[in-house]
Amino acid sequence: MRDGAEETPMPTCLCFDEMPIVRKVAPRILAKLGVETDCFETLSEAEAAHREKGGADLIILSATGGNQAVFDFVRKIRLSDAGREAVILVSLVERNIGMQMKVRRSGANGVLMKPFDADGFRETISLFMKSRIEEAA
Repeated sequence: MRDGAEETPMPTCLCFDEMPIVRKVAPRILAKLGVETDCFETLSEAEAAHREKGGADLIILSATGGNQAVFDFVRKIRLSDAGREAVILVSLVERNIGMQMKVRRSGANGVLMKPFDADGFRETISLFMKSRIEEAA
């Protein structure tokens, strides 16, 4: 604790990606930023975890594994009390303007391009989560 103030809890992340490598690497990178991460192979597992835990500070969803269901899930998150303040990033494999517009219209904060390298991933997360990461440090 600092100066007698309550310690700010570590930011949390819920990550859905069908690719095992992403589920392996993302938590490692996020841990270095001070973000506790739960990864899921299916969108239904991620949805169940979101309902059970009551949300997360950061939500990363793969658009390639769930198609329209991912955008429906983003809308549901935004309508929930726990999801209004969450940073939601949707990962895409190509820079398709139409898909990027769909991401924004669904309520996501932005796009995370795949495949990603550690530096690019860290930079994107830091851009959207900077104040929350600093609060927890």
